Amino acid sequence: MSRVVKKNKNMHTLFYRLKELGGKRIAFSILVLAYLGWLTTINALMFLPVLGILPDNALSAMKHFGDFMSTGDTHNLIHELVFAFIIGPAGIGLLSQLWRPKENYAGQWVAMIVWGTMILTALITGNWVPQPLFITFGGLTLIATIFHPAGSGLFSWFSMSRVSKTLLALVVVASIPLLSFAVANINEQRAGAMSPSDSRGIFNFFGHQIPQHGGNSATEPMDTMNMEGQAGHNMKHIEVGHYRSMAAYGLIVILVGLLASARPGGWRFAAWIAGLLAVLLGSLSFMLPSAESSLGIAWGVAFAVWGTVFIAAAELTRKSSYSMEQPN
Repeated sequence: MSRVVKKNKNMHTLFYRLKELGGKRIAFSILVLAYLGWLTTINALMFLPVLGILPDNALSAMKHFGDFMSTGDTHNLIHELVFAFIIGPAGIGLLSQLWRPKENYAGQWVAMIVWGTMILTALITGNWVPQPLFITFGGLTLIATIFHPAGSGLFSWFSMSRVSKTLLALVVVASIPLLSFAVANINEQRAGAMSPSDSRGIFNFFGHQIPQHGGNSATEPMDTMNMEGQAGHNMKHIEVGHYRSMAAYGLIVILVGLLASARPGGWRFAAWIAGLLAVLLGSLSFMLPSAESSLGIAWGVAFAVWGTVFIAAAELTRKSSYSMEQPN
């Protein structure tokens, strides 16, 4: 008899807690878990062919890091890693809200910025590869936004009094080379297979050239055969949207940095994401100066330093000023 009473009591407690959470909170949590579960599945599918669990021709669209894993070739490694660096913050942003979504809603904004930017660059360049990921992950993010427990507070938190001038100034400084980087990659994506002489016309920051086309400078002489080979190589990157993803990466750093400077609830997460994305791209560019879309050694160091300074400034801002983080 006591067991039955205890079981009924536990069921009543569970029902009460679910009722206390509310329908929107439960729906939001289910959507976040669905997103994370599907993301885990996709990542597993990416590596199964590489690990030899599936044949090379199976799930070829999901086979990433193949050249690096099989041959150690790092020429395409930045392109292969950048997409993972983009998807990761969106998933972590949703995960950060599972326990306190009303207080940590900046994570939802990070996810919206990531997928909104990816869709925007796809529209600008006309490249929608991989379309299924846009539909599934972008769709789940949008639906999760609709069911977010913060409700209208998710969009009514901005106040000039909350803006960190230090973080905003850092974002403005970084936005100049980052916009140049984004525009250069958008031009590369839209232009198709360019000849090296055509690539000189790409908009750049104070003469900065992104060392694409296998690390060859735009001023290096190339014979006709090499030019045709480079054009074919470049077209492979264009077809799968690599340059589009690089452009989105630069814009995401700017937008997430601006989000952090506005200091919504959970803004430290946004600050760390913006800083770490800059550090990751900068570090890869420093280590792989001849890789496709590398920033080069000097700019790589500059971006790694900027990302570190941005994170440090965010932590100092948090310690010196405590602000309300719950939306109205």
